[in-house]
Amino acid sequence: MFEPVYTITNEILNRIAQIEAIRGAAMHASVLPERQIEMRYRATVEKTYNSTSIEGNRLTRKQVEAVFADGTLTRHEYAVLEVRNYKKALDFIEKRKLTGEPLSGEDLLKLHALAMSELIPKDKTGAYRKGDIYIVDQDENVKYRGPAAKKTPKLVNDLMLWLSAKAANIHPCIASGILHYQLVTIHPFSDGNGRTARLATMLYLGLQAYDFNSSIVLDSYYAEEKQEYYAALHQCQGSEYQEGADISSWIEYFTEGFLSSAKVLFAELTIIRLIAPGDEKKRISLEETDLLSYAKQFGELTVSDACDILRTVPKRTVQRRLKNLVDAGFLIPSGAGKSTAYRWRE
Repeated sequence: MFEPVYTITNEILNRIAQIEAIRGAAMHASVLPERQIEMRYRATVEKTYNSTSIEGNRLTRKQVEAVFADGTLTRHEYAVLEVRNYKKALDFIEKRKLTGEPLSGEDLLKLHALAMSELIPKDKTGAYRKGDIYIVDQDENVKYRGPAAKKTPKLVNDLMLWLSAKAANIHPCIASGILHYQLVTIHPFSDGNGRTARLATMLYLGLQAYDFNSSIVLDSYYAEEKQEYYAALHQCQGSEYQEGADISSWIEYFTEGFLSSAKVLFAELTIIRLIAPGDEKKRISLEETDLLSYAKQFGELTVSDACDILRTVPKRTVQRRLKNLVDAGFLIPSGAGKSTAYRWRE
């Protein structure tokens, strides 16, 4: 059974207290729905841009946005494919977290398959590696050797069991940091381990309702100083996989990055509220904002989709929420009866 070894310092506790305060303020911030949805969209762009840039993708933010808009960048076919794949993985996360089901090994395989589609051989996408794995530096010196391939499925399964059995009593910031570290350290795939670990971390936070309404971007912190990110991992990993390694320094790094990302998000919220004071005529509930965000992300939503998004809300209330959004001019209904779909108004 997996059991992480780490020490919670006063500094970590202080960071978590600050994160909690920012999260509370952010969740209750009064922001127009258009602005909230714009923030989530920008967060998706930032997650994609930063996570793929960590792996060497050279597309700019503007180019990433162009790819999202189905723009063509023929000179960067591989880079464009990386970005499109990552966006598909983020879309999967948005839908998957609505189920509320615990993170699973199947989720990891799905995220890897989406992120690495056509980038590596088909038999290696969405499948655990079958050979040994080594991480080398720029001079081809081996810096880290992962566990034997035959151990990978059990190590991943043990991690998932720990998340479902023990992590409920651990703060999401700590648990997500442990998940991130352990996945990168197990290195379960032949390629794409870093981006899959970062995606899995976002999915886990979403399932814990701790992703700040899909708006927090942890990847920016790692991308700003990639060498610090890798150094923080390698400091705990050592030269080869070892069970029971003390990961306290990684938790220090991860919570520092989480707090930094939360501060960036709150600053953005503060600026938006200053330059765009609320219009009471357009003020809508957080539940309605969630519905609008989904419609913006995927083009439209059905009553069934809306019920999945608002799992604890009665169906009649969900239908009233949709009607409010139609009446306010945010959504356009099409079809009739059970086949009615609500389309985002461009």
